[in-house]
Formats: sequence, structure tokens, C-alpha cells
Amino acid sequence: MKTNRLRKLTIFVFLFSIVCTLSAQTIEVTLPPCSGLSYSVILMEGVKQDTVLNGRMAEAGKTTIVLPAQYANYRGVGRLAIKECKSINLILNGEKLIAINEVRGYDNIEVTFDQSEENRFIDDITARQRQLLEKYQYVLSGLNEFQMKDQMYPALRQEQMGLENQYVALQKEIRNSPLYAGRLLEMLNCLTGTGSSLTQSTEDVRKEQQKYISDRLNFSDLYTSGFWQLMMDLWFDLNQTSDTLLLDNSRHLLDRVTDVPIRRELTQSIIRQFTKYAKDYLLPELGVEYLTMPINGQTAPEIQTGDRSFLPKNALVMFYETGCGLCHNELEALKQKYQLLVDNNVRVITIAADESKDVFEYTAEKLPWSDKFCDFKGFDGINFRNYGIAGTPTFILIDAEGIVRGRYAQLKEWLK
Repeated sequence: MKTNRLRKLTIFVFLFSIVCTLSAQTIEVTLPPCSGLSYSVILMEGVKQDTVLNGRMAEAGKTTIVLPAQYANYRGVGRLAIKECKSINLILNGEKLIAINEVRGYDNIEVTFDQSEENRFIDDITARQRQLLEKYQYVLSGLNEFQMKDQMYPALRQEQMGLENQYVALQKEIRNSPLYAGRLLEMLNCLTGTGSSLTQSTEDVRKEQQKYISDRLNFSDLYTSGFWQLMMDLWFDLNQTSDTLLLDNSRHLLDRVTDVPIRRELTQSIIRQFTKYAKDYLLPELGVEYLTMPINGQTAPEIQTGDRSFLPKNALVMFYETGCGLCHNELEALKQKYQLLVDNNVRVITIAADESKDVFEYTAEKLPWSDKFCDFKGFDGINFRNYGIAGTPTFILIDAEGIVRGRYAQLKEWLK
């Protein structure tokens, strides 16, 4: 059990290193190897990753990146992706300046972050976590080698207990931190199953994971973490043993979340999980007060196109947004399968969340089907609201009677 816990903790450190750093309004980047290359700034929202800024690194690799004003209050994980050079994950949480500087690694470009309390916290915790893991693994190896009667055994056992106490104290420090970095680390702690101590049983860790997701997890923080889908997968795994448990905890989570976009995302995720694991027969039991979108077996809402509306039948409806990388990939997949769908009398309908006519038409003109709609109101558009769309891409499958038969994030989930 302890060896397994070490493996999970090693995964923790790996994920921990992936999600580092913070940025708010201005990012100063000094990366000479990336000079002259194009970059994108990407923010996380539920299952989406939105590109909010594009640019090019200065020739000397020293570039100042100012986030758009509408994201000044963004609190969560972002990514600075520099094409053919480096992808850097960072936390954005209102800090006025973050400096990213190059530190040469053995086989790639390593970076440091300055002027960021969030990043100092991440760096400190990561270093201490790694040191604890290395020492703990060494001590466990020694305990496995020596018998209780050996002279070294008592000292190693004392060292083991000391490391376990340090680990408990470290987890307490994370929980007590007011920083977003602390919340991010708690999510990672839950996802990797490390628990609050090194000596817990697997059953106790799962109980701790369950309690954390049900009662302590802040879904607003999760929404911008990049870990939404991973957390929903874990939540379903913890609750799928009983239909009653699954329904009760679904209602409990939805009761906790009052923010409308995040509640939509959560509702959609629950529907996807139920459908994916053949539990969709339970969805009607959740009750209409929890389901603000059509589910399998219900009549699809009519699609509004301005001066008219129609009930889609024998249709695959895709909701997308231009500029969304995942949407682009799914649109390309849909174009490749379009003739197959036509041959099987499936009507393809796409509805965009674009707010600019030029942006919409730029994408729509390249799509071979005729049913392409957009009301230029983004996710507040009537079709997005009627279908409960919180993230793109989303596919809705509708049968010959106009009944919803499936809800998917990727085309391949249906075309298996």
C-alpha cells in the first residue's frame, strides 16, 4: 500500500509541475530561444480552452504580453503556447506583473517565475514535496531491507514517522493557503489520490476524495483549472456503485452550484457521464428542477433561426465556436464524415457561438452542409440556452421523431 501511495505521490509531483504559475494583467517574457515565434494565450473554462490573445515574440525574445481587459479578473490556469518552442502553464489571479525568464535545462528550456506570490508558493511546495518523496522512498527501501532486530531499523522507523508528520503538515499548509495555487494543489491532491497523510488505506483515501468533491471543492475554481473533465471522471467513479448514491450526489452538487454558466457546465457533464456509462435511464429521476436541457428520450427544442423555427429530425446538431481549437478539429472530422452521414440520411446542422458576422462567415463558408446558423449572441443565444450548451464543441443526436438520442463532446464518441 505504501509503495502504491508513493507511485501516486510521484504522479502528484508530475501533475504539480505541469500546472505552475500565475499571471494577471501583464506578463514579461524573456526567452531568447523563442524569439520571433508566434504565441497564443489560452484560458481554461470547464472543458473548453479559449485562445484570448495571439502575438509574436520580439526578435530578442523579450516580450511584454498584456491580457485583454475583459480577463482582468480571471482567476485560474492559463497557458502561454509559443509555437515550436515552449508551452508554459501559469496561474492568473490579478497579479500586476509576472516575469518569465529562461533557465537552461539539460535537454529543453526551463523557466523561472518572478514577482508572483502564487508562483513562489508553487515552487516552494513542489521542491519540498519532491524532497519528501525522495527521502520517504529511501527510508521505505531501507525498512524493507532491514529486519526489526537490525541496528538500523529503529532509526529508519523514526525517520519514516518524521517524514509522515512533515507530509501532514505540508497538506495543512496547502489547505490553509488563501492563494489560488493552494486550491489548485488540493485538486491535484484529490485527483492523484494522495490523501492527507501517507499512511491512509485506499478506502480512506476514496472517502476523503468523495467528501472533498461533495462538500469542499469550489466549482468556480475547478471551472478555470483545466481539470474539469478529470474531476468529473473521478466523481462518477466514486459514486457509480449505487444508483441512489449517484442520484443523491448529483442533486447535491447541482444544489451547491448557483453560478449559471458553471451550473450549465456541471449539468451537461453529469448528463455526459450518465450517457457514457449507460446510466442515462436515471436522468429523468433527477427532476426537471435540475435538468434545464433536453436529455435522451425527450423532444429536442426547436431551432430558432431568426424569422422561423423548426424541429430537427434525423439530425446531428453541432454547437461550436470559431477560434476554439477542439471545435476546429471536430469540424474537420465532421467534414470528413459528411458524405457518410448524408448517405445515411442524417441532416448536419451547425450552430456557432460567434459574436462577429465576419468571424462566423469565415468558418461557415468552408462547411459543405447548408444548415449553418448563428445569432451572434455567443453562449447567451437562444439555441445555446435551449439546448443547455455550456462548452463547445457539443454534438446532439436527434432521431426521426425529433427525440434526443445522444449528447457528445467528440464525433468519435458516436461514430464508434
